[in-house]
Amino acid sequence: MGDKRLLWSDEFCGNAGESVNPNFWNFDLGDGTSAGIPGWGNQEREWYLAKQAKLSGNSELVIRAERNLDPSAYPAYYGEPAEWVSAKLTTKNKVEVKYGLIEARVKIPTGVGTWPAFWMLGNNLDEDTWPLCGEIDILEARGSDSANLVATLHGPGYSGEEGCGKEWRTPVSMKDDFHTFAVEWLPDSITWLFDGHPFSRKIRADVSPNEWVFDHPFYIITNLAMGGGFTGDIDPALQEAEMVLDYVRVYSINGVGEVFIKI
Repeated sequence: MGDKRLLWSDEFCGNAGESVNPNFWNFDLGDGTSAGIPGWGNQEREWYLAKQAKLSGNSELVIRAERNLDPSAYPAYYGEPAEWVSAKLTTKNKVEVKYGLIEARVKIPTGVGTWPAFWMLGNNLDEDTWPLCGEIDILEARGSDSANLVATLHGPGYSGEEGCGKEWRTPVSMKDDFHTFAVEWLPDSITWLFDGHPFSRKIRADVSPNEWVFDHPFYIITNLAMGGGFTGDIDPALQEAEMVLDYVRVYSINGVGEVFIKI
């Protein structure tokens, strides 16, 4: 990997019950309808709220998904009150990254139908739209199979189910403890790592003849979705689930990597 130098991090320090640092993080809210993408483009069943993401008081961020028990709250795109509430955080317009090692230490939730994710989108999303802006999925997992790690690139001509990626069997279950999920992003390659072990690498030729769109700043996203096309139906007995992040860190590698703080 070469020489690493820490450029930015959030260690999620603070008192229990506090929200995240507003200089770093935004919240996406609702079910995506207000953004013109009902179900966030994936038929998801949750309604995002800021209050579902809180500091633990032990240098952790806890994203908590719960069944929505209020029949009058959160009218979802599918014509009913939303079935679940959860949280989605982004660093859009606050912290942007171009190249380097992007890493989070995460404990994923249990429960069939949970969909934890740690990922990035190009900062030109509003101008060029998805998938032209590019997407780097560092961690995606299905609650039905906690030893299956999904790592994918999305761009023009290789998006959605046609994304350029890999599903990889982790040596241990991801839900039993914290694990590190990272990408080493360089100008001509992206390498995924699990607990420091590289398990997948993509280069420009892998998306040819389509365009490699990973040469501009991206912002970071983490969320806990429920249901949808990726993970399928939710266990009807499931009432709650938690995704816990110990930290998010960005490093340069041999001097390659930049962070842009917009505060």
